[in-house]
This record gives sequence, structure tokens and C-alpha cells, in this order.
Amino acid sequence: MTEPRWFRDEESFGVYDDDGEVIARNLYRDVQLSDGTKQRVFPGIHVRPDHRHVGLAAQLTKHSMDTTIQEGYRIVPICPYVAQWMREYDDGAYLKYRDEPAGEHFFAD
Repeated sequence: MTEPRWFRDEESFGVYDDDGEVIARNLYRDVQLSDGTKQRVFPGIHVRPDHRHVGLAAQLTKHSMDTTIQEGYRIVPICPYVAQWMREYDDGAYLKYRDEPAGEHFFAD
């Protein structure tokens, strides 16, 4: 696979392989606070074992974060991988878009 084939559905950003099989997903859920702040909660990312260790999770996370920011959402990383990526990628440039997880981020509306 040379370039990721992105997709998005109601609960995840993802990547298809060349055969159209889903090989990675970054799950999300949108929340709007009472003050109108739009947040996108990222509870977990999964890459199929046979596609790990080639940077796919990082590419998917960057794609997910860039799209989220462009759509005007703040990022709530519950997933440890996403939280670490935000701290480390581009010297932490994405941290200004981060909100800390709170109780409302762990339960469905």
C-alpha cells in the first residue's frame, strides 16, 4: 500500500487497503458542551496486526486531527496513543486544540 485510502463513517476515520478491506480505524464521538464548544472525543485507534509498525497509526491520527481541527472541533484524546501523538508530533503543536477528558466524554448522550 503506497498511499492510504481514507474513509470516514459516523463513528470513525479509517483506512482501506488496496482490496477495499478496512485495515485501521480511529474511533470518535462528537460532543457539544453547554457553552457551545464542539469537541471530538477519540476513545481508541486500531490497526490490524498485519499492518502495524509501518506508521499507519500515525498517518491516520494526523489525518483525523487535521480534519477535526478544520471542522472547528477541539480534541479530547481518551486513547493513550492519540494523547501521546498530540504531545510528541510537531513538537506538540496540536496541544493547543486539546481538551482534557471529563465525565461527559466517557458516556453516550
